[in-house]
Parts: sequence; C-alpha cells; structure tokens
Amino acid sequence: SLLAGQSWSTFFNVGALPNQIDFVGPVGTIFNRQPQVRWTSGGLQLAMENATTRLNYAVPNDATDDPDDLKLSAPVDNFHDGIPDLVARYNGKTGDLSWSVAGILRELSYENGDSDDSQMGYGLSLSGKWMLGKDDLRFMFNYGDALGRYLGLNAFNDGYVDANGDIETIDQWGGYIAYQHYWNPEWSSSFTLSMIEADNPGTGEFDLAGSLAESYQSAHASLWYSPAPKYSLGGELIYATKEMEDGRDGDLSRFQFSVKYGF
Repeated sequence: SLLAGQSWSTFFNVGALPNQIDFVGPVGTIFNRQPQVRWTSGGLQLAMENATTRLNYAVPNDATDDPDDLKLSAPVDNFHDGIPDLVARYNGKTGDLSWSVAGILRELSYENGDSDDSQMGYGLSLSGKWMLGKDDLRFMFNYGDALGRYLGLNAFNDGYVDANGDIETIDQWGGYIAYQHYWNPEWSSSFTLSMIEADNPGTGEFDLAGSLAESYQSAHASLWYSPAPKYSLGGELIYATKEMEDGRDGDLSRFQFSVKYGF
C-alpha cells in the first residue's frame, strides 16, 4: 500500500492513455513521471510528489527599465522550498466502465533578485476506459489554474510574474477522446481527437502575452498488426496545430512506424 520512489504521477491515469503508436499520444493528456510518496487503500490514492515551478516573466536584459529591453523567459534561478505537490485520486468501476477522478494542489514559488512570491494552484482530472466488447472508448478531461508541466508535456507554464512581481496563475483545460477498434484478431486501429487551451493574460496585463501559446490540437489514426502473441507492427498518422496568443499559427503532420515485442 506504500510506494516511495519515481513512478507515474498519481494525477495521471495511465490506464486511460490511448493505444497509439506515438507513446505520449494526444496533446491533451496528463503525462508526468516523478519522485513521490504514495499511499493506496482500495480505490483511494494519496500522494506527495516532487514540486517544480515554471513561470513566464519579463526581466530586463540590462540595468535599464526600458520595456524594449524586456524578454520572455522562465526563471532559471527559481526554487521551491514550500510544500510538495499534493494529489488525491479515486479509481472506480461501474459495469464495463473503469473511471478515475483526481485532484492536485500545488504551491508555486520563485525568487529572482529582490523579487519573490508564492501562490497556490490546483488541477482536476476525470478519465476512464469503457469496454465495448473487445473495442474500447478512452477519455480524459482536465481543468485547473496551475496544470503547467502536468499537461501536454508542459505545453503551458504554471503562470506568469506580473509587473509587481506577483505570481498570476493561468486557467488551462483540455482533454481527448479515443476509440480502439478490432477489425479481426490480428488487425486493430485507434483514433484520437485532442485539444488544450490556456486563458492567457492580455497585453494590458502582461506586455509579452502575445508570445504565449494559446491552444494546441492533435488528431491521431493508427493501424496495428499483431501476427503473434506480444508481437505487433504498426503505423500512425498524426496531424496537429498550434495557435499563439498574437494570432500566429502553425501545423505539423507526421507518419511513424513501430515494432513492439512485449515480454
């Protein structure tokens, strides 16, 4: 019932991760592995996990206060000497539906020269896997004002430092839905749609807000071939987009292959 060491975050329901060839998969997933102490009793899990603060803030390139000299960065000298990230999760099962609800409480802090501050943030996650015969439907929905590095491989930072040196958190949300279908005992496919978005500050609150990412979307389609037990080959097509707060956007497409042997 007691775990102490590095493992998947208690906030992350690994069982709901889609069976895509790309290991991380959808951009809207919680995905984090870190040192922790976890206690489990039945479906209840309580954990204290490693804490790290990542912020956007404006710092002068030199000793002047000229706004033209400001740049966007994450403080390299930030540190966290407060409480660890506190996670509570409950795993349940209703018929063919396995589900999980989790909450996280975080203390964000930084120190940069004469400026320092701390702020509390939180996150919520609902995820599950619904068996449809041999097929299944997997889902995850996340919301919080300091999801930061827990969501989408740190797609957004925890928040930003305003002109007064105070930490301001950013509301973030997103998730995915994925369907896995077996065409026959040897062939199967997975299809996933995912998105995340952040409620960034306006330029009136934060001069460099236009340089922040506003949203990401991703779509995945994969085909698996399993000619023998524990042996699979497959290919996956991914299409994804990214939008910045100032209106810039971009997209990517990727086709990747995989050979997998489980033992």
